Amino acid sequence: MNEASSKFVDNIAMEKIKNEKLFKVSHSPINSHFVYDELSLANINSKKVDISTLKYSKAAGGFDLIEIPSFYNTLPYKENNTIYLYNSNCDDSIGNILFVHGLYDEHLLNYTFLIKMLNEFKFNVFMMTLPYHHKRKPKNSLFSGEYFLSADVYRTKKAFIQSVYDIEACMQYINHVDKKPLLLVGFSMGGFVSLKYYTIKNKIDGVVLINPVFSLSKLVWENPLLESVRNDLKKHRWNEKATDAVFEEVEVFNKSYTHVDFKSVALLYSIYDQLIEEKKYKAFIEKTNVKNVNIYHAGHLNILRVPKLSKDIYNFFMEATK
Repeated sequence: MNEASSKFVDNIAMEKIKNEKLFKVSHSPINSHFVYDELSLANINSKKVDISTLKYSKAAGGFDLIEIPSFYNTLPYKENNTIYLYNSNCDDSIGNILFVHGLYDEHLLNYTFLIKMLNEFKFNVFMMTLPYHHKRKPKNSLFSGEYFLSADVYRTKKAFIQSVYDIEACMQYINHVDKKPLLLVGFSMGGFVSLKYYTIKNKIDGVVLINPVFSLSKLVWENPLLESVRNDLKKHRWNEKATDAVFEEVEVFNKSYTHVDFKSVALLYSIYDQLIEEKKYKAFIEKTNVKNVNIYHAGHLNILRVPKLSKDIYNFFMEATK
């Protein structure tokens, strides 16, 4: 697509999410069930998947489906306590990819083209559902991801931490069934979660960030998509400073941030992105000195259908694992 078409697609998608989803719900940081929840990223290395507890089935689209109990149980929302890992294998694979999707995502169809192309490059692809999305959506939730990011900032923080734990669980499972090199690939919010996981573990084969988010607090207070979330927070006399305090642990570049080697990180971003400004990508490059950067003449969403995207992921894999 050209610049005008790419921007048009992004703007239509944003307005659809706002008008058909976000403006129809309201949440609050006051009296959140998750205020006193002590879940922390500090214990991630102590968790181990019990392979005997997993369930296997077939899913639409020809995917194999693996159900993995999450390391963290959200007591009010039992639907969210299972990780759904969709798998598309290929013959004679050279490696595995764990893919993490974007915020408020409703359809696996958004990723079928990319998955198909990655299969053609001989990758087995596993796609993990984020908390509160898809089959993990609580019964009282209006749409996929509603409870992942909202004005209930305490629940949002725990959802993010749970996502990082869920990546660890999926990594353990994939490494159990196949010892080939494993690449972590995250799109948008999935990129943010993947980046946080990388900064904690910092010993994985590589991570690819596709149009990633870089700050949870900045996303809430600056992004045009989240107008209703800001309105909910302001209604309860909540400001950016208070949000920063809650999200401090999960931010990538927080007070406890120490040097991370970004040589195993690839940043793939769109210059026509209407959800994340290009200056944020450039600021990330300057801060981290990341060298593996590819730029696309696409928008936030239609980058997923750019054929060159899968080729660049393949090239990075070959470099990162040689």
